Amino acid sequence: MAVESEEPLLDAKNMDGPAVKWTIADLFAVNNNLFMTYHVMGAGWDALTPVGSVLGGVLFGTNLYRPYPGLLASMGTVGFGVGCAGMALGLAKMSHTVSQGENASPPWNEDGVQNRVDGLKHNFMVRVMDLSAWSGMGLAAAVMVGFGGP
Repeated sequence: MAVESEEPLLDAKNMDGPAVKWTIADLFAVNNNLFMTYHVMGAGWDALTPVGSVLGGVLFGTNLYRPYPGLLASMGTVGFGVGCAGMALGLAKMSHTVSQGENASPPWNEDGVQNRVDGLKHNFMVRVMDLSAWSGMGLAAAVMVGFGGP
């Protein structure tokens, strides 16, 4: 009788899952520091852009901030601004980690950076988030062009 494994589909420690063969992030894989910078800034963008979009909708709905006459334009404007702030926060956090060098956890040295890069290159959730963010931006641009521009 075969015993079934009780392991989850995605391991919480490294989020290995189905392979994601290619993402935009792979364009930055020529240099480990560039790859890390892309991911750190991208994570800030991916996390805070939706927050900014919701905030823009709330501000528009309450008449506190209306840079454009339309709800979607206001949501996009605030989402863009907050997403850019998220990128800056991510870069600041990475700069702080780099300045800690050997005292960072894991250490920021060649082995530590390589360990981080190796983890990101096969992390299913991170790679899907990267594809989703860029796909969403591409779809939004296509819709905007289809309706005659901003």
